[in-house]
Amino acid sequence: MPSPHFPRNRRRCARLLGTIAVTALTGALVAPISGAAGAATTSVPSPGPLAEGDVIYQVLVDRFEDGDPTNNDDGQGEYNPADLGFYHGGDWAGLTERLDYIADLGVTAIWISPVSEQQPLSRDGNEASYHGYFTRDYATPNDHFGDAAELQELLDTAHGLGLKMILDVVPNHTADYLAGTSTTYSPSGYKPAAPLGNASYFHHNGDCLFDGSETQAQIESCDLGGLDDLDQSNSTVSNHLIDTYRDWVGLGFDGIRVDAARSIPKEWLADFEDAMGVPTFGEVFVGDVDYVSDYQNYEWGVLDFPYFFTVRDAFAADTDMNALGNLFDQDGKYADPNRLETFLDNHDRARFLTWADDNYQRLRSALTFLLTSRGVPVIYYGTEQADDGNGNASEVPIANKDNRKDMTSFDESAPIYRHIQRLTTIKAANPALRVGTQREMWSDSSVYGFSRRVDSTGAEAITLSSNSWTTQTRTVPLRAESSLPVGTVLTNLMNTGDTVTVVSGGPTGKQISVSLGEHESKVYAPGTPVSPYTPDARNTTRIRVHYDVGLGNSIAIRGDTYPFTWTAGRGARNVASDVWEFELERIPDGATFQFKPLINDAIWSTGANYTGTGGDTIDVFPTF
Repeated sequence: MPSPHFPRNRRRCARLLGTIAVTALTGALVAPISGAAGAATTSVPSPGPLAEGDVIYQVLVDRFEDGDPTNNDDGQGEYNPADLGFYHGGDWAGLTERLDYIADLGVTAIWISPVSEQQPLSRDGNEASYHGYFTRDYATPNDHFGDAAELQELLDTAHGLGLKMILDVVPNHTADYLAGTSTTYSPSGYKPAAPLGNASYFHHNGDCLFDGSETQAQIESCDLGGLDDLDQSNSTVSNHLIDTYRDWVGLGFDGIRVDAARSIPKEWLADFEDAMGVPTFGEVFVGDVDYVSDYQNYEWGVLDFPYFFTVRDAFAADTDMNALGNLFDQDGKYADPNRLETFLDNHDRARFLTWADDNYQRLRSALTFLLTSRGVPVIYYGTEQADDGNGNASEVPIANKDNRKDMTSFDESAPIYRHIQRLTTIKAANPALRVGTQREMWSDSSVYGFSRRVDSTGAEAITLSSNSWTTQTRTVPLRAESSLPVGTVLTNLMNTGDTVTVVSGGPTGKQISVSLGEHESKVYAPGTPVSPYTPDARNTTRIRVHYDVGLGNSIAIRGDTYPFTWTAGRGARNVASDVWEFELERIPDGATFQFKPLINDAIWSTGANYTGTGGDTIDVFPTF
C-alpha cells in the first residue's frame, strides 16, 4: 500500500516528466549530472519501484570489488588499503562483475553507497570519504567509483538480472568545510562545489550532542559529527538537492535511502520523496518506536532501529524473548509496518557475530526471523560470508571500521549464504512471508512465534523461534483469524522432513505442538513445499572444559585461531557443576588450533597448550 502522500508523489512525478519532456525539446535540461553525456541511454526495463516483499542487499562499494585499479588513488592521501579508514579500491565496475553472486543469493534490490563526488579526506585527515558521506559536488560522480557510463552499466546490468537499485542520498550535510561555528571558509577555496559554496546556506550551531537535551529543531540544525549542516529552507539549497538527485534517479534508480533523515525537517523529506517519484526510506538512528514511527508519515519507509536493537539482543545475547512481543505490539503506530526496513547488521553497528560470540546458529536463527517477519529485510554485505567484524563489538559512537572490511569471499556454498538463499526462495514463493499481516502466536522468555497471513486469500505461514541452548517444546494455539482446518499438515520450509499437524484444542480450537532445537527458528506453511530441503550439516567444534571453579567463578578460553585470540577469552557456558562448554563453527573441519582455558579469564591453566581439531568435540581436564 502506498503511504498517504505517495499518490501525490505519483501525480507530481507525472508533472515532472511532462516538464522534462518540454525542456528536453528545447535542449535546456536543468542541472545535468556532470559526465552523464558519456552514459548510454538505457533500454533495460526496471523491475519496478521498491516494494513490500523486496529483500535488499546493502553494499559499501569501496569494500566490495575492485574492477578498475586505475581509479583507486588520486594521490591526495585518500587511498590506503591497509587502513580501514581509507579508500580500498572497490568501484561500480567491480560491483557489476559480482552482480550474479548477489542475484544468486535471492535478494531483489541492491542499496549502494552514495554516488556523488567527495572531499577526499576529513578535515583532520584521519579518515577518507570511501563511505560517501563527505559530499563536495552533488552533481558529479565519485571518480573512485567510476564515471556516469559505468554507473549506468551497473544499473542496466542489475535490472537485466531482475534486481532493483537503491540510491543512498545525503541531503543533510556536505563534508566538514566550516570549522566549528564559523561562518567563513578558511582557506577561502576549501568549500563545496557551486552552487553550495556559500556559507550562508548552512547552519552554524556546532556539533550535535544527541544527549537527550536537544529539541527537534536543534537536531535539525546542528552538525552531525562536524559535517556542515545544510539549510533546506533555503530555496537554492533545496532546489539544487532536489534537481540533482532527480537527475541521478533518472539513470534508473528504483528507490532511495535518505542518510541522517532524523536531522532533516520532515516536511522537506515528504517534498523530496514527491519530487523523486520513487519510494524513499530514511535513517532515523533511534530505538524508540514513538519517535521513529512518525517519520513514516513523511516517507514510504524508515529504517527500523527499534527492531534492530530488540532483535539483536534477543538472538545474539539470549535476552528475554518477550521483548519481541513488546516491540510488535507497537506496530499500530506505523503507517505500514510491512514497509519498514529491518536489519541485523549495517555500516554503523558492529557485526552481529561479534555480539553473538561468533555463534553461527544464533545468526541462522536471527536471519530466519529477519527474512520472515514483517518489513523489508536488509542484508549487509559480508553477513552471508559470516564476516567476523575483526571481533570488535564496540559501537562508540559508531562502529566505523571493523564492520567495513573488504569483501574477500564470494563462496556460494558458504553455510550462511546457503541459509539466506533458502530463506529468499521460500519468501519469493509465499505471499504471506512478503506482504502478510503479522500477528503474535506465542511469547515467553525463550520462545516467540507469529503468523503472517494474507487475509484476502487465507495464505499463511508461521514462524517460531527459540534462543535457548536446550530443546524447547510448546503447544501453540493458532490465531482466531487462521483458516487452516484441523488435520492440516504444516511443513517446516527450512527442513522439509519436519512436519506438524493442526489438531483440535486450545483457546481457538486449533493448535500445533512444535519442538525447537538449540537457537532454532522454524517456518511452517501448509501445502506442497517450494522444494525439498534439508539443512547442511553443521561443522560444530565443541570444547568441553572439565573443572569445578567454585561458586561465582567462570571459565574462558583463549587460543591462536579466530574466534579465539591470546589477548581476550571467550566465555564458556556452564552445562554441569564441573563442565564448561564453548561451541563454534568457524574453524574448518580437520584444521588444528591451539587453545587454553582460564579461570575468570585471568588464571591460566598449567602446562602446555591444548590442540584442537575443527569439527571435533574436545574434552580437556586442566589443572590450575
